[in-house]
Amino acid sequence: MKETRNWLAALFTLICVVALALYIGGEFMDMDIAVLSDVSDETRFILQTVAILLSLAVVPLSLKLFSMQKIKADLSERKAPALKKWGALRLLMLGVILVGNTLLYYMLGYEPAFGYLAIITALVMPFVVPTMKRCEAETMSNDQFDRTVVAAHDVGVDGGTDDGGL
Repeated sequence: MKETRNWLAALFTLICVVALALYIGGEFMDMDIAVLSDVSDETRFILQTVAILLSLAVVPLSLKLFSMQKIKADLSERKAPALKKWGALRLLMLGVILVGNTLLYYMLGYEPAFGYLAIITALVMPFVVPTMKRCEAETMSNDQFDRTVVAAHDVGVDGGTDDGGL
């Protein structure tokens, strides 16, 4: 499991570094990549529409991906290999949207819609950071998860037993 977590953490870091490099290059190093700044309004509209629809579909899907029954069953059965497969898919889904919108923001000459979409995706990234605790929780079966929640409830936050509030 630790190897899988490290692999996913490396992928997460790579995505964030690429997006950050694009941002730093575009904002502070006067990297001129506005190669699409003279496209027609129709092309700009089509690019914006596709980017918005993709972002609206991919961001919520990536957050709900591990709660789908088929994927949840695969994660509880195969653990690390399934987590590597589905975790990489989730990170790549968000990464493509983040890097793509960041690139389009600069390629179209600071088009605000793409900047906002990149910011929204960047704000979602902390919810999928592959920590060890998250990796273990995502590979638990429903029964294991229910037992963990019940045990945590019985012990209580302060470490005492649940006395029903008396």
